[in-house]
Amino acid sequence: MNNLKIFQCENSIDGIFSAIYQAWSSGYGHANIRIEEQSENDNYTNITLFSDYIIVKTDFEQAMKVSQSIKSKISLEAYEMVCRVALSNYQSKGDLIYRFLILGFHVGSKVVGYLSNEVVNRVFKLNRYVNGEAHHIMGFLRFSEQENGILTSVIHPKNNILTLITPHFADRLPMERFVIIDGNRNICSLHLPGRPWVLAEVPNIKSTYHETIMDDNNDEYEELWRVFFDNIAIKERINPGLQRNNLPIRFRRDMTEFIPRENIQIL
Repeated sequence: MNNLKIFQCENSIDGIFSAIYQAWSSGYGHANIRIEEQSENDNYTNITLFSDYIIVKTDFEQAMKVSQSIKSKISLEAYEMVCRVALSNYQSKGDLIYRFLILGFHVGSKVVGYLSNEVVNRVFKLNRYVNGEAHHIMGFLRFSEQENGILTSVIHPKNNILTLITPHFADRLPMERFVIIDGNRNICSLHLPGRPWVLAEVPNIKSTYHETIMDDNNDEYEELWRVFFDNIAIKERINPGLQRNNLPIRFRRDMTEFIPRENIQIL
């Protein structure tokens, strides 16, 4: 009986694709392989007995080869789906993507329609879940202008969606300097006029929007959002249940109209 080969990789698209490349090339056989990505707190899942653990070093060239193969041999749609799954907070997403690609390379572009298949169905739902949160955040994200003119925002998404939402704001604010901080992961996206936006780590960042330091120039900006929010709410039509469905409570701590005045720190 062959020991299970567990390929442990970085929790990123390139990390997962590198593991898939190395696993596929190993010759161990798909049934004897599992992909295991690092969790977001850098811990692995429980150690499996009678298994061989193989540490995967992220390799950009290998990841690119997997990306190109998915696009050319399956479809661009399938590629975008697995990328969103790789950005999700789903544990064992690396192995799920691996199983999806095994089927995808066998049947081609039709794989995205095999919703009766458990693996494909899970990929479909995770893709929709991540994409849905990205669209929610794009609608609810608020910027505050700092003293130096930089626009800042802190978000706390369940999934790692900065790479999905930043192009939206870079396209709509091409001449602005802005930073969007993921308070759950200590990472941020940075944009400067005339330059491509970049992703960066921001260790030890404060965890809530309330703790973000803002200056006097923000009072009018924040008040504008409060007035806007108050005036569109017709008292007779207030529906807390519907409001929670359309504006989840977990988003509210990052929105200026929901921040108590006494919690705003003035620089």
